[in-house]
Amino acid sequence: MHSLLLELNQQSATIKASAIISKDGVVMAAALPHDMDEDSIGAISAALYSTSARSIQDLVGGVVEQIMVKGSYGHILMTHVGKEAVLTVITKTHEELELICLELKRTAEKLIPHI
Repeated sequence: MHSLLLELNQQSATIKASAIISKDGVVMAAALPHDMDEDSIGAISAALYSTSARSIQDLVGGVVEQIMVKGSYGHILMTHVGKEAVLTVITKTHEELELICLELKRTAEKLIPHI
């Protein structure tokens, strides 16, 4: 799983970090810079995913496909990996966001057999 995350991170200089996180916040694999705390990313990802999934279910129906939190200096992108995990990507601000979202989906599909 780690090699797939490294491959994803290398797809774009915009991607700073990626991690596979169980729905309860446990980091299963990560490709993070040294200044990022793995436990914090796990907890934040689980909280974001849980809130987003519940919001989609209650307000519009269906299941969450992707989550994007846009900030002044970067983005947090998430997608599900099977039923038990999420793939979180942290990026710098950049205009190639659509390509990163596509790569996120492709990587999640490759990760499903490993979860």
